[in-house]
Amino acid sequence: MKIFKYIALSASLLALNSCDFLDKDPYNLTPETYFNDEAELNKVLTGVYSPLMQEQFYGENYPSYLVGGDDLSFYQRSAPKVGICCATASSSTPEIMMFWRILYEGINRANVLLENVDNVSFLSGEKRARMKAEGYFLRAFYYFHLIQCWGDVPLVLQSTKTVEHLSIPRTDKQVVYDLIIKDIEDNIKYLPTALEVMTPERISQTAAQGILARIYLFRAGEHYRDGKPAGPEVETYFERAAYWANEVKKSGLHDLVKPYSRVFQDLAEDKYNSTGVRESMWEVAEAGNRINDVEFSAGKIGSVYGFGCGTDFSANADYKAKKGMENPGYANKSFFASLKLYEMYYEEDPDNIDRERGDWNIAPYEYKMDAGKVAGREYYYPLKPAGLNSVDGFPCTQLEQSKSTNKVRCLAKYRREHEQVLPKSKYYTPINFPVLRYSDVLLMLAEAENEVHHGPTPLAFECINAVRERAGLNRLWENLDQYEFREIIKKERAMELCFEALRRWDLIRWGDFYSTMRSMESYVAKDGWAQTYKYASTYYKVTPAYVYFPIPDWEMSVNDQMKQNPDW
Repeated sequence: MKIFKYIALSASLLALNSCDFLDKDPYNLTPETYFNDEAELNKVLTGVYSPLMQEQFYGENYPSYLVGGDDLSFYQRSAPKVGICCATASSSTPEIMMFWRILYEGINRANVLLENVDNVSFLSGEKRARMKAEGYFLRAFYYFHLIQCWGDVPLVLQSTKTVEHLSIPRTDKQVVYDLIIKDIEDNIKYLPTALEVMTPERISQTAAQGILARIYLFRAGEHYRDGKPAGPEVETYFERAAYWANEVKKSGLHDLVKPYSRVFQDLAEDKYNSTGVRESMWEVAEAGNRINDVEFSAGKIGSVYGFGCGTDFSANADYKAKKGMENPGYANKSFFASLKLYEMYYEEDPDNIDRERGDWNIAPYEYKMDAGKVAGREYYYPLKPAGLNSVDGFPCTQLEQSKSTNKVRCLAKYRREHEQVLPKSKYYTPINFPVLRYSDVLLMLAEAENEVHHGPTPLAFECINAVRERAGLNRLWENLDQYEFREIIKKERAMELCFEALRRWDLIRWGDFYSTMRSMESYVAKDGWAQTYKYASTYYKVTPAYVYFPIPDWEMSVNDQMKQNPDW
């Protein structure tokens, strides 16, 4: 099942500042130069996937510095990281420029594939249709991110010699929505099923259906950030979101993994749905450690967005063959969970304390160190599981209650102690990023059902209760109105999907982003973040302009038809 990941390694070597594409000029790929057999064509397709795994995208910047600053997490390093996540962004922010460029790089690669795949004679009709379907889907996925971040964007449907020096005006985002939805819907039948695709690193029919539901839900909320009343088309978008999410459910190919933590252990251990239950529907492939040249597609999610461990074991030769608790892997505590999220899990509902997800997503313990070696785990009070006295021979103790008052702790969703690739690099990790999980599909279906029918349906309750019961929470009473159910969905998505690059977009499509971010000031004051954590006192100070990203200065300088987003 790792075949695709290691094919992807060769494609991941295509750095954006390189003029080579698999040792060929990426903008002159023709049947004569690189479409000579099926193996070469598969490498070209893999090159269309490749931008997803880069540091500019899911490998680091996108889930952290671009969309990481929300009401559930904040950046806290003392070294300044200017950007969206700290509410200090500008049109010159490097991460914004790099993200714009890598999205158009992915689009251009998809255009190259789509322009040439019909011209090769050696490919069967079925394989050709599948390859085109993947190309259309990936191009649509890149455009969806452009819409989410910038709204109206240049629409480029032909390959170009260079991504620079293009003077193209912005296309109305509704036109782009129409195109990408049509491209996916027209080609979805040609994609393989989740059974046939074998690995969630390749797009399947049900994964594409789930992403379609996500696109429709975000489109349904566009009127909020545009300051317009909802038109009749909004209900249609909710209906389509419900339809596509329900198609996933009716397929019977996906379910929820138990326990919750197993999903993320699989990501770290380089396993694909190891229990046989296909909850992970689409992952971005990361591999290796960047220590070996052939393994150069590793990202930084584990070190930037994972469990904190300030000791760098990679510099110690004695630890090269060690993993697990002996060598939990370096992580620099760049992001901490907010007090708001802690209260959701542990304090807001005493009858439904969410230990299942809370103890995994927010660090419940710290590593005890002795002379540079791990000496065990020290749990915050009262989070040490009853009867847990040791892990892999290392003792597990618990802090006294008086010393466990700090509720603002580092993220723990992506834990390097479960990595299997050795030696462990200081920064680079093979942890895949979860783009789409079945729990997300169930919550999208529940939400869309509630909006379409102006109140929760039996199907909506079935979906949300499945997610809650997996977490050990009580089922919802079926006497909720539309507003009450909507608010529960919002909270449930926070607790289930935090740190998966979704929360910012949820807040924006609900029309809640500005008010929610400004409300975080009360949490900062309550917990003293301003004195303890450098950027916690500023990250909530967003303006209404933050529902869009600024157009990068670089693009403004080379495109004389480009106009900047308002208030940037």
